Amino acid sequence: MKYLQLSVGLVFIIITVISCNKKNDEKAEIVTNNYVRFIDSVVKKGKENGIKNWNSITKEYDKKSNELHIEIDKLEDNTILDEKINTATAKYETFRNQTFEEKLEREMKEDEFL
Repeated sequence: MKYLQLSVGLVFIIITVISCNKKNDEKAEIVTNNYVRFIDSVVKKGKENGIKNWNSITKEYDKKSNELHIEIDKLEDNTILDEKINTATAKYETFRNQTFEEKLEREMKEDEFL
């Protein structure tokens, strides 16, 4: 009887651990998809919008990036999501650099007229 109780207890613990890992995986995937969608949205709106709203974009990016890293750190194996994250991050950094270049060019032109 004790053997049966120990077996049932062990099975319960294993199921609980597996369930928690699955929930962490699902949460990380949701957060990753939100991160990717946010970056796609920012890039789609264009540089003009980026120049006008850069402070709010940066604030939201930092928030989503932090949330993403918290969830990714909970995973045992995050290689599945790495490609999505790295691609989106590279896209954001390219957009950020292009936006800053455009903003700098405009400021230089304004200074020439003054």
